[in-house]
Amino acid sequence: MAYDRRSVKMCVCHKKKFAQIKEICDKEGLKTLDDIIHSDVAAKGCGMCHPYIEKMLITGETCFIPGDVYINSEK
Repeated sequence: MAYDRRSVKMCVCHKKKFAQIKEICDKEGLKTLDDIIHSDVAAKGCGMCHPYIEKMLITGETCFIPGDVYINSEK
């Protein structure tokens, strides 16, 4: 994905980029969103980053098009 200032790339409540969160997850063996929340790494505020972090854990991506986590999702 090319850089776009409108891209979703961080947990705003914790002021951490998804790339930083991924690095911590890899280092500390955090595998789920709950692991991340309980370790106080990120995702403990508003919750807007939750679907992006879940996608990051599955795909390894750290920068997203706004709303792309909802496209083609099962309802």
